[in-house]
Amino acid sequence: MGRTTREVDPLDQSESQQFLQNFRSSRGGLDSIFEGRLIHYPRRGKKVTMPVRIYSGWSGRALKMRIDLDPEGFQPTQRFLFVGGSDPQGWAWTFEGEVISLPPEDLFQPLFPDLDLTAFDLTAPYLDWPNALYDGSERVADSPAHWFRFEPPTSWVPVLQEEGIVAVRVALDARFDAPVRVEYLDSEDNPVRSLEVRSFKKIDDTWIVRRLEGFDERTRNRTELRIDDAEVELELQPQIFLPSSLSIPAGSILSGN
Repeated sequence: MGRTTREVDPLDQSESQQFLQNFRSSRGGLDSIFEGRLIHYPRRGKKVTMPVRIYSGWSGRALKMRIDLDPEGFQPTQRFLFVGGSDPQGWAWTFEGEVISLPPEDLFQPLFPDLDLTAFDLTAPYLDWPNALYDGSERVADSPAHWFRFEPPTSWVPVLQEEGIVAVRVALDARFDAPVRVEYLDSEDNPVRSLEVRSFKKIDDTWIVRRLEGFDERTRNRTELRIDDAEVELELQPQIFLPSSLSIPAGSILSGN
């Protein structure tokens, strides 16, 4: 059975099912605003840095996320909206001023050229896939964690095959019920891409991810989402999470103008 070390007590079948159920039921809460940077470190060449603002909320247990990128030298700002769940949806505001719906395969496309961070990374639809198996326990990123392997539903298989992915393995922090590492696996169970939380930060009574790193095993490139400032436990205007509102600057929505 998967990975287990003496440092972290393994779970039996009943305990693992209960742990996963508790994790899934704990997702949700109020809204948040995150301001930070996406930093791309290619194996060769210069790093790329781009400011980013993320407005997040929940619809039941489905994550809602508006992402505004501010690429230097480009106008207008790039804007995206994603709604998570087992079958996530996405929209983008184009340079032509149109709001378009994104097909499932676009969830694997970088949010911006040279930035290896995708909507699939951020919405994590695999956490809602019903076929999940406990895969052992160990310390991950210096945290006690339990591994789960998520097998995709039939509807996801063709899209994942295009990316060389057959399953997703996730390490859930045993203390905070939060993912600390994610591995996208190929047909030989080798990671083709990974995501790892490098640090958390506590704001008031809420823990947030301060640094998230994505690593591509094939290109050896990595991209880091670094949060510099955050506001939590908010109640944002529902309009900010509407696809039709992507054409409106977030500041105008929040100020009511």
